[in-house]
Amino acid sequence: MIFQGLFNIIDLYFKDIYLFYSNLENYFRKSLYDYTEGKNEINNLEKNLEDLIELYRKELIKFGFQKEEIELCYLNQIREIKYDNANPIRNINDLHNALIPILYEFFLEKIFDYFINDEVASNIMLKLREYELLPISFIMELRSLKRLFERSPEKVDNLRKYLNIRDKIVKKLRDNKIKIEKVNGLNDPRDKLQLFYMIYQIIDFFDVHDLFNFKEIKEYIKNDMNKWLDTIPLVSLKNPDLYYCGIYLALELNIEIDFDSVKYFLLRIYDELIDEFEAPIIEATNQVYFFFKGSWLVDLELSDGQIKELLKGDKDFFSSRNLQNLETSELVIILKIYNMLGLYEKEDPQKINNIFDEIRERITDSGIIQYRNGFLSSEATYYVFFCYYMRNSMRELKDYNFLERIISRIYRNLEILAISEETNYDLVSELFYSVEILRLLNCIETKSVILHLAKHLFPEQVVEKVLSIDDIVSDTAKFRHIYVSKQNGEKIC
Repeated sequence: MIFQGLFNIIDLYFKDIYLFYSNLENYFRKSLYDYTEGKNEINNLEKNLEDLIELYRKELIKFGFQKEEIELCYLNQIREIKYDNANPIRNINDLHNALIPILYEFFLEKIFDYFINDEVASNIMLKLREYELLPISFIMELRSLKRLFERSPEKVDNLRKYLNIRDKIVKKLRDNKIKIEKVNGLNDPRDKLQLFYMIYQIIDFFDVHDLFNFKEIKEYIKNDMNKWLDTIPLVSLKNPDLYYCGIYLALELNIEIDFDSVKYFLLRIYDELIDEFEAPIIEATNQVYFFFKGSWLVDLELSDGQIKELLKGDKDFFSSRNLQNLETSELVIILKIYNMLGLYEKEDPQKINNIFDEIRERITDSGIIQYRNGFLSSEATYYVFFCYYMRNSMRELKDYNFLERIISRIYRNLEILAISEETNYDLVSELFYSVEILRLLNCIETKSVILHLAKHLFPEQVVEKVLSIDDIVSDTAKFRHIYVSKQNGEKIC
């Protein structure tokens, strides 16, 4: 999800990339035909999928892909293929058609590695030529762009740093595999659950679940509900409510828990929010946010009256003087809650405008800050980006260059992050929100957003080409297009 924007850029830049797609499609379809001896029936979808994965594994190795990379970065993406009523898999050809866009992406990644002089990628390009999968006209285009990169060494450095983000984060996770798995070594339930929840989000983002054995955390969540079905003080996005972490992980890891008990607990949380605060959404923004998210996860139905109570508050609470005391992310969360409830257009416009005006105050030439006079924050940056996306106004951020700072923060946080009982949650949270920003920049397929990537990572000639094109998503683009929901920020496959 951090390469989709890059794929869009080269798809726009290269005239003959469609020939490359066509050659790959024909090659893998023939391999599939030979492998199945022309049979098209599906007897067992799961087994057929694993058979195709084994076929693709052998083919990728033949082209020079490294075995470890195939297992770690590629095959899990194939296993995550979505098939439902909208995209039924009725036969082997349907399965192939669903998988080929993912295969295209593997080879597109190697094209970028080729631009930064990666030896493995260069050998793969030679293999592609050997198998006559690189059309001559496309080879000429590749060489031309590579020469442009060679004349712009700073762009090569920028691109190399960007391309290495995934590998460096995955390496950090792998190096701490035992510490991540051994949650029972931590005494405090908060440490067990909060830390794992935050790290799991990064594991899930890069789809490296197979690296880990989740047995201990599963046992803890299943057998110790009385310890984690609880709330904590000073809830924030960096200090997520304990019960929400448990609910989220139970559903993600398919753990059986007593959901009736969870619903009763949530109703008690609701009563506490209503009794304690005059304006819960302002005075306890993060608590209300996690309450709503937890309720939706377990299908707890709330009446219009209950929702109204959580959103109540007289106009003084929404004054500029009061709003400036909130974190930037809290300001966006308020708008996000309205949006998720379908109330954004129905709320008092003055409230909305006051909140958005305060959000604007947090955007500086140096970056996005968490308070008016606060520090730069990846969390705040992500939520401001999402807010502008939600409001269809990303174009207003086109002149801000945040990408270099985001990449630098990722590298710095990785360098100092140590996973242990004393882990700094801020570092894990900032790392997660940094990669979430990259997802937004890649999955929001508009010119102003793609230009953020192009200006930092590509030679000027590529930027000029992107600027000259109105329809930013090419008809020839054959890779997957993953989007981000404007309602809740979740990915849409």
